Order: sequence, then structure tokens, then C-alpha cells
Amino acid sequence: FAIDRKIKVAVEEARADVMIGHDTGCITTLDKNQWIGKAVGKVYGLPVMADCQFAALTMGAHPYKLAQLHWHASPFEGLLEKMGIDWEKAKAEFEAYLGEVKEGRIETLYDPKRAITSGPGYVKPKSLTGA
Repeated sequence: FAIDRKIKVAVEEARADVMIGHDTGCITTLDKNQWIGKAVGKVYGLPVMADCQFAALTMGAHPYKLAQLHWHASPFEGLLEKMGIDWEKAKAEFEAYLGEVKEGRIETLYDPKRAITSGPGYVKPKSLTGA
């Protein structure tokens, strides 16, 4: 159903470059069924992603680190090229980043010790201590 009624129509009739959704179940179904469709000769290769992933890409987010496109089964490289995003460079950066994570060097967007928690290592912000 997902291949014949959705993906095939989007590719052959609408000539879509991408299918964007907001429901994770639909995105997963439309994405993964393309991979399954290959087993019966139904090969379409239409990128499927969440609206927030596409929005992030348009605002310059890293396609692997932030948009997490590597989790998708449908190919997205052609779309990234159309958007002017160098996916090969981004993939190399991501693979280097994974190597750093594997070695224990992680990147965080904030100091995890300042998280709002009372767990181990928590450092209460000065603004909350009255200092």
C-alpha cells in the first residue's frame, strides 16, 4: 500500500524531490517500505523525512549530527545536493566525530553538570545560590 499508493504516485505523477511528514509512524512506514519494495522490484528512492528535519537542513543544521538522516533507509544524498549541501564532507565530519565519541571525547551543547537536577556532579548556578 505505501509503495503503490503513496511513493509511486509521488515519484511518477508529482515528480517529488522529497516526501515530508510530521507523524513518525508514517515517516517510518514510507521510508522503510522503499527498502522492502526492492525485494519485489519496486525501486523508487524517494527521500522521506520529518518536517523538523527538513526545516533544520534549510537552516544549516548538520545533516548527520543534528538532522540524523543516517537513520533513514531511503536515499537522501541527491536531495542534499539539490539543496547545496555537501553530504560527502558532512559524512566525513560525522565519521570523524563518531571516532572521537568512541575514544571518549564527546561534544555537548551545554555543561551537563549544570543540568537542572540534583544528581551526581550537579553544580548549582550562582544565580540560584544567591551569590
